[in-house]
Amino acid sequence: MSQVVRKPIALLPDHLVNKIAAGEVVERPSSVVKELVENAIDAGATRIDITIEDGGRTLIKIADNGSGIPADQAPLAFAQHATSKIQNADDLFAIGTMGFRGEALASIASVCHVTMTTRTADEPQGVRLEVHDSKLSAPRPAAAAVGTIIEARDLFYTVPARRKFLRTDATEFGHVHEMLLRVALPNPQIAFTLSHNGRLVQELPATTDHRVRVAEALGKELHDQLLAVHFEERGITVSGFAGQPALARATAKYQYLFLNRRYIRDRSLFHALKEAYRGLIEPQSQPIAVLLIDIDPAQFDINVHPQKTEVRFRDASNVYRAVLAATRETLLATDLTPQVKTSNRFDGPPPATFAPSRTVDSPSTTHQKIADFFKQATPAAPQPRLSFPAPVGERPTPSPIEDPSRITVRQLPELPKVDPPTESESRHLAPADRTLTTKPETPRFVQLFNTYIVAETPDGHGGGSITIIDQHALHERILYEELFARMSRGPLEGQRLLIPEVLPVTPKQVAALETVKPMLTNLGIEVADFDAHSVAVHTFPSLLSKVSPREFLRDLLDKLLELGSKLTAEELLHELLDMASCKAAVKAGYPLSHDEIAALLERKHQVERSSNCPHGRPTTLRLTISDLERQFKRK
Repeated sequence: MSQVVRKPIALLPDHLVNKIAAGEVVERPSSVVKELVENAIDAGATRIDITIEDGGRTLIKIADNGSGIPADQAPLAFAQHATSKIQNADDLFAIGTMGFRGEALASIASVCHVTMTTRTADEPQGVRLEVHDSKLSAPRPAAAAVGTIIEARDLFYTVPARRKFLRTDATEFGHVHEMLLRVALPNPQIAFTLSHNGRLVQELPATTDHRVRVAEALGKELHDQLLAVHFEERGITVSGFAGQPALARATAKYQYLFLNRRYIRDRSLFHALKEAYRGLIEPQSQPIAVLLIDIDPAQFDINVHPQKTEVRFRDASNVYRAVLAATRETLLATDLTPQVKTSNRFDGPPPATFAPSRTVDSPSTTHQKIADFFKQATPAAPQPRLSFPAPVGERPTPSPIEDPSRITVRQLPELPKVDPPTESESRHLAPADRTLTTKPETPRFVQLFNTYIVAETPDGHGGGSITIIDQHALHERILYEELFARMSRGPLEGQRLLIPEVLPVTPKQVAALETVKPMLTNLGIEVADFDAHSVAVHTFPSLLSKVSPREFLRDLLDKLLELGSKLTAEELLHELLDMASCKAAVKAGYPLSHDEIAALLERKHQVERSSNCPHGRPTTLRLTISDLERQFKRK
């Protein structure tokens, strides 16, 4: 056994301490940019220019017009833990600046050559200092404008091993650009420029309109599709912008959270943001959002991560609820119906072609293919008529049992009927008018391909729009909201089956079933063991009387095995309601009566988020009269 050699404890030299600290503060060129730009913001700069060469390996230059550093204090800027931003321990819980540790310049100067030129407004000239090989030169007078210019050259020249871990110039510059967005988005009052290898890559002028800054930074096409967010509760303010659901992307790249104007990463708050969009975007999509959270600094600790991107809240649940409520209320208060995109271009009619003639009422080939596609999902057996659950709190009237295999505990109400014309009115109606009669307040509508509903929506001023509705998606949303509302009030009423429906199950499915049994009970579904290899459904919710209990349970178990333990209880509930509403909703390709369409349109205005189905797909598209007039060259 080898003997341990005991070495004496010794204080590390300052240059080595700084290199160790630099390993936490300076990870790559973007880290240097972050620290120096944050210092410029703390100095009150209204313009910050960033110059990069070779991805930041060769040069990182930050020039600002802030307050500058007095000549007699400039050397202290390179001393470790020297700062003007905090004075005592209590200040750590009242931090109002971007930086506060006093580590940045010392750490940066330990891994590259640094030159700083600075001047204050009350000094006639500036001062220049240089750090080479961790040695600080004596201050020298220099001609300079008010503000500070810092140049960092040859990054990691003292730590070759770290330099080898840098990626390509393009990749490193990409990180620098992302860092610019993180500091520029919450600070629209500051002008920023970013140049790379002599080329101006991004210019963000100062503005008083935060929407303009977000659009300039993330894409001008977002300007009119950003929803302004403002929410205040329990000392928490959430402001900024949430993108319309149609803007959702494949990744969370365009989600920015700021705490007191500092960029942070917090899984819980990102979850709150995604939760606010539940049912408005597809599950795999990510919303666009720029949210600024303002809280008393005493309510959180920012000093838990070297990059200050992670934070510890005193009451994290309140912040979660604030982000969720702020975003959700903004979305619910907005008409999110997508507008059909039209083009002002018109290249003339297509060239004439010889094709077999067809009757007027025959759909085009393309439309027929669409209709055929949807009809593939239509069961051969006759579909039950469209039904809705009654509004919460309303007692439905009993109706005859439709299925003799069940004992009905509570039946669904009949759809509202449209009043037929009187005998005298009928005599004055044209034959076509007798076919379809609507109440005055009911919009005119028609069903196309037994799948889509096209309705006219006048605006009362001679204009209006045409809405195109996916009947299955809209009915699915209506059923989902009704199921969710009723379950929020207590367990759903069910109907006991005369003959239980038996489903063979595997041991894995049995285990999965045990995890959701309490939730199924609340939904009005009672499942019990039938034998060693089967389970039986004894009761099923009356609201889902048109759904096959056996098929529903089979698909649910398949879904549970697919998702495993990835879902929380809340997410599992939504999956359950998604599946239930999807199976109970009227299918594409199924003809609806006039009364059923009228009821569907009426109920559309009574539910939240009617513009999207629970899976996030749109239920409705809008085409305004202005769009039509442009297409027909009336405008």
